[in-house]
Amino acid sequence: MYRWIIILKQVCIYKDAVLIYKRSYGKIIPQEIIKTLIKDFYKEEIGSVHYRNYEKYRISYIIEKDFKVLFIFVNNKDDDSIFIQKELIRCKVEFFNLFKNILDDPAEKINLTSFEPIIDSIQNRFPPIIAFIGYHGVGKTSIIDLLRTKEIPIQHEPKISGDIATLKIGRFYILLRDFTGQEDIGFLWNNFVKGSDAVIIVTDSNFSSVKRCKYFLKVINEEAPSANITTLVNKQDLINILKTSEIENILGVKTYPVTATTREKLIEITLEILDIKEEVSPILELLNKRQLLINEFGYAVNNINLEKAALVYQKLIDICAELGDNPSEMKFYRRYHEITNKLRSTNHIKEEFTSEISGLENEDSPVRISSLEGLLKKLLSNYMIKVEGVISVVVSDRDGFVISLQSKKDSGDESVLGAIAATVDSFIERIKKEFGRESSFFNITTIHDKKFAYCSMGSKSILLTISELLTSDTELRVFSEHIAGKVELLLEGNINVSLEIPEIIKSLSKTKDGKIPTGTFALKLILTGDYGVGKTSLNLRFVQNIFKESYRSTVGVDISQKIMYLSENSKLKFIIWDIGGQIERMAQHRSRFYGGANAAFIVVDRTRPKSLNNVEKWYGEIRRFIDKSVIIILIGNKSDLEDEIDVSEGDLKKIADLHGFKYILTSAKTGENVNEAFRYIAYRFLESV
Repeated sequence: MYRWIIILKQVCIYKDAVLIYKRSYGKIIPQEIIKTLIKDFYKEEIGSVHYRNYEKYRISYIIEKDFKVLFIFVNNKDDDSIFIQKELIRCKVEFFNLFKNILDDPAEKINLTSFEPIIDSIQNRFPPIIAFIGYHGVGKTSIIDLLRTKEIPIQHEPKISGDIATLKIGRFYILLRDFTGQEDIGFLWNNFVKGSDAVIIVTDSNFSSVKRCKYFLKVINEEAPSANITTLVNKQDLINILKTSEIENILGVKTYPVTATTREKLIEITLEILDIKEEVSPILELLNKRQLLINEFGYAVNNINLEKAALVYQKLIDICAELGDNPSEMKFYRRYHEITNKLRSTNHIKEEFTSEISGLENEDSPVRISSLEGLLKKLLSNYMIKVEGVISVVVSDRDGFVISLQSKKDSGDESVLGAIAATVDSFIERIKKEFGRESSFFNITTIHDKKFAYCSMGSKSILLTISELLTSDTELRVFSEHIAGKVELLLEGNINVSLEIPEIIKSLSKTKDGKIPTGTFALKLILTGDYGVGKTSLNLRFVQNIFKESYRSTVGVDISQKIMYLSENSKLKFIIWDIGGQIERMAQHRSRFYGGANAAFIVVDRTRPKSLNNVEKWYGEIRRFIDKSVIIILIGNKSDLEDEIDVSEGDLKKIADLHGFKYILTSAKTGENVNEAFRYIAYRFLESV
């Protein structure tokens, strides 16, 4: 009847009733059932999308009788039919673009691999979803973190929200949903589970916990009846717990222990529950091969065998292409290009360093200044203007090669620049020994009548500040960390970095006349503001130093923590409450999130003026729900989107001055001024200790 049958999601392509291509993305309707149903499809009109329901599935299809081609998309009944219709039509168009003139050729002569990018694109738009569900504190998020990051976090704050993560295995994408176990907002569980292809119930191993999970089975049966279900049980190493076989008898689903479970085992469980283990196994083999090559690449680099590193690098590029991965997002790629760029620029850097320390005696000699160098010099000049006691500032890479240098003319060029030449070389080995490859550090050493402050806020550079003895350590630290952070952004290629130093930094540097109390302290900080202004992104940038292009808006509140080291004997633990600003239904619950707060951010999206107008609303909530004075900063976020800015710095300053709190411009995407905002809160809080 049909010469060609193309079945999407679980991708099967038949020619003359013979399966010539198969690629599964999950457990879908059996093929023999498809063959039975399509006997009736031929009666339908051609060119339009039709639908049939069969048991728990919806079958969408398009017929092209002239070419005897049938396009089918098998999916769950809850899936977005409009989206599927578009994908079916797109698939049909692309298929005929590629194969219209060769449809009658023998199957072995038709190269279907050229159709794989279309298949990948459809799957990426409609990936299988696994929902993780369980009661408070059973370890759902830790399991997902293990899947994503290859390590179990030592500490974790339970979430009062929903989160969504993506597990990428080569060309395969799987969405992992992690929802709160807090029962007081359990009314959202049904919506969370709805539409999932699989559900993993996470529970402790005691009888009462397992028995309570029967409620989840009821929710799953109502909202995702076609989903596969399994159970992961925690704390199997304790006494008086149930065996996995006993848990399976109670819940009636396959059960796995979490204790001693590796990332590889979790991936295996994930593939089994989606019934795609057979299809993904070859990809896992490629991933293992790539990891071995990455280890080989690292060994070659560490032994300065650049010829070997280049050969391994090319093999890694080929495997990435086979897996559909972008190599530029991987560490080996960045490391290789850092090495090659450094080899090309080493001679130039050395020549420039020699020219600088000679005091540029020959004013007529040509000086090559790149746009990056110009930006760095402007930034360092602004630093020296702001801090009177600073004599010279140097930016070098981690091996001591000088990238940029600024010095005051009246400081005695020969002696100061001679000290720079000597100290950069002598201190670089000491820094390597004390701090290793740590990305962030700060250290002050006094030599005769000068202070030498070394600071790094990333892996690319070290900032050296030479100052008078009267310059306070706090001032040096605050400004050094701010400038070093901007240097890293510039070296990473962020050209929209502001070279001006915010007034909040000057204010911060004068805290307590440069004295920081010793001890360990804790502070509760709440992040407020409209939905989508970037609160979660600011939090992720500060806590994990990452940025996600897309994320699920916070429902309720997310709680995280980070320790900030302010000096050798002083540290502050931030407990950060990221309050959702989107769902009005949650407004009545927000009052309990504010209790005990010491400080607050009110975050504004500089591309959305309405978020500025709502500052009064959030300030009102802070005053209403917190019965004491708190430190408040107005955050103007998304400052990197220069062409879309609708909220000026003057607009922010006007509101901040009106209410008597500070403001700062940030970019969660680049990281600009994010640490500074949190650091200001830290120092201001310690003033009251």
